[in-house]
Amino acid sequence: MAKKSTEKKTSLEPSEVFCAVGLLMPTKDMRDLVKDQTGSALLKWASSDGLQIAKKGIKPLDPKFEKMFKDCDKLNKLTGDLKKRTDMVANIVAGFSGAIGSKSFLKAFGVFVSKVDKVYMTGSTWPSEVNDFRMKDQDTKFDYNSSDLVVQIGDKKFFGISLKKKPNVKKPDPTIINKAFSTFLGGTDPEMNRMSNDLNEVRQEYFATIVKQAQKDGIINIRGLEGMSTKAIWDAKLRKPNKPKETVALINLKGFNEKDDPVELSDVIGTAEQLTVYDKPTGRIGLKEYINKDLAKTDNKLFAGFTKIINKKSQLFADTLVDMVLKTQLKTKLEAKKIGDLNFEFALVTGFADYTPNKKDPSLDKLTLRPATFIPLHTILCGLANLAGANDPYVIEVDTKQKAEANAAKVFYTLSKQNVPILDLQLRYKGDFKASPQFFATITKEFKEQMFKKCKVKKRTKSANELTIIDKKQRA
Repeated sequence: MAKKSTEKKTSLEPSEVFCAVGLLMPTKDMRDLVKDQTGSALLKWASSDGLQIAKKGIKPLDPKFEKMFKDCDKLNKLTGDLKKRTDMVANIVAGFSGAIGSKSFLKAFGVFVSKVDKVYMTGSTWPSEVNDFRMKDQDTKFDYNSSDLVVQIGDKKFFGISLKKKPNVKKPDPTIINKAFSTFLGGTDPEMNRMSNDLNEVRQEYFATIVKQAQKDGIINIRGLEGMSTKAIWDAKLRKPNKPKETVALINLKGFNEKDDPVELSDVIGTAEQLTVYDKPTGRIGLKEYINKDLAKTDNKLFAGFTKIINKKSQLFADTLVDMVLKTQLKTKLEAKKIGDLNFEFALVTGFADYTPNKKDPSLDKLTLRPATFIPLHTILCGLANLAGANDPYVIEVDTKQKAEANAAKVFYTLSKQNVPILDLQLRYKGDFKASPQFFATITKEFKEQMFKKCKVKKRTKSANELTIIDKKQRA
């Protein structure tokens, strides 16, 4: 089965664009704009001065974002679209938060500027000025350098920012990676390729089995299903009753449609012909809900199969996962690209979209601008190196307790070293069972504490007189 592309298809999120604008303006101006707790000043600014800053300093600026800036002033309370207005204000706040945190990241590297020189936005295409820093796998389309924007200071200094956001400081951290399982099984390693084939076999066998069981339980009723092969069930497509020209994979069928109309299998090559979903199923549960309930079980066979695949070569998989999530080989890979005397630093930045409107009284709106937190790559590397037994292997284990408590269609893993949890992982589907399941990763509380309590990085940059010191106080 072909691997699903992980290439960026669209431009960045609004918060990332506003982060770029915030980097191009003095911090004082950002703080002045948020004194108006209603967000009206922010929206008015975005449609005028904010747009001009974006046009002048951001490369490239997607036309849809130019329109977004222009439309901001229209998003007032009189429009009636409170949700759209709230989302936009929150995105601006998150962007400003990210900008302030990113400036603190620059300060940690000896760069003290009120505003930066240039900001480049990454996407499906990187601007030529920063394309040398891109590391895209041509097979999986995976962009190893996960910078959402690249900041330029002078001629030689570049800073990559991977920006995430969360509503406020109390909410759980957002995932720092969301990649298909198959992405981690790419490359030239023969064992990884075999694991990729195993993954596809496990998926096809499980879904063929669960679909047949659903028929026995009265959820669906398909003529000839028992005689269909595993591959035939995996490939089978059905015509949508309300959109006969469109099809849906059998394993993604939500169930008998609400109007009790017949649903027919399409005549697409490779599918069984003349088969019909007929008769009303027992109850109102659909096939997708039926499958999700099975995936939520602690002894689910599909997730057990995934875990078995991981365990076959757990060390290689763990190393690959750590590298993809935490970018541990970024510096090495950049040096291999021979970027010359250019200096590139990278950080994970988490901004706060801290805005809560009051529906009855706008004067009671609450808007808080907090500097984003940031974790430089050097701090991550230092944290990993300072773990007890730095040369010991990483370990991936199923978190059975979380799985039992969650009662959800996902499986939880913890990646650790020397009993210190480093990454919390989730593996789940995002709605499409035909697509590869997705890994979601966050940095654990324990590893953050380890990094910022024990890690003081002193690193000479390519300019001998530039000393980098990163510690907890400089995180903002």
